[in-house]
Amino acid sequence: MDHRFSWTLVAVVSLLVSCGTSDSTRQGKEHAYRDLKGYFQDELNNIETQKPALEKTIVMNGQRDSLTITTPDSTQLQHLLAPFLEVDLNKPSLQGAYDTILLADQFTGKRSLMYKARNTATVPQEVIMDIDNQQHITNVQMNKHVENLVYEYQQNLVYQHNKHIRIVTWQKIAFLPARELDVKVLLKHP
Repeated sequence: MDHRFSWTLVAVVSLLVSCGTSDSTRQGKEHAYRDLKGYFQDELNNIETQKPALEKTIVMNGQRDSLTITTPDSTQLQHLLAPFLEVDLNKPSLQGAYDTILLADQFTGKRSLMYKARNTATVPQEVIMDIDNQQHITNVQMNKHVENLVYEYQQNLVYQHNKHIRIVTWQKIAFLPARELDVKVLLKHP
């Protein structure tokens, strides 16, 4: 009777340990990619707190317009970062959708991390992050492309921490001329 109890105890302990390992493995896979959505939400919060002036230049189909927003409100900032905030690489539907390439500079400790979509239907198709030697993201570039028989859409997004934002959008609808919108925003800190 004592012998059976020890085997049962060993089996229960093994089962509990394997369940615990499974949970930690699952948690690690949940956040397989850098949390870009969280990063840009933090950046939005920081910009809202700092309230830098925005020098905005817009070029639409060759026509240029510039303006300066001295005290941007939260709605303007939310709208400006919206294309970045909608990218969430850790969605369950994107699990395993990207190949990861890491390029490291051995001298400075800086790294470039690239996520390249395995399938052309995955949006965004490419995300490139520059990371400093303290593991902070300093620059993010994203490329999106959608194409079907009637519609083609490309968007290139660039965000440089505390410095500038650039969003270039190009779209073409069948039988209509192509349209291009280039938005550049410089963050001017006091």
